[in-house]
Amino acid sequence: MELFAILFIAALTLLFLKVFAFFFEVAIFAIALPFKILAFLLAAVFGVLLLIPFGIFAGLLGILLAPLAILAAFLPVILIVIGIVLILRA
Repeated sequence: MELFAILFIAALTLLFLKVFAFFFEVAIFAIALPFKILAFLLAAVFGVLLLIPFGIFAGLLGILLAPLAILAAFLPVILIVIGIVLILRA
């Protein structure tokens, strides 16, 4: 439902801009240029403030959790050794 509302608002905006362009005899691309600049700026801010920190965080987690991934291959051996130690203790 929200998607329908967003698409409806976008369609009304486009219709308004086309009527505005026809009324003032200006190309629709000239009217839409500020919106394209705004969209570029929002995408740049989104990339800098959100994607770069998430990338750094994911990279740090990858570096910190890499030894666990290596130890996961030896998990059966570790469990067998723990089992033998427990049997010998009993």
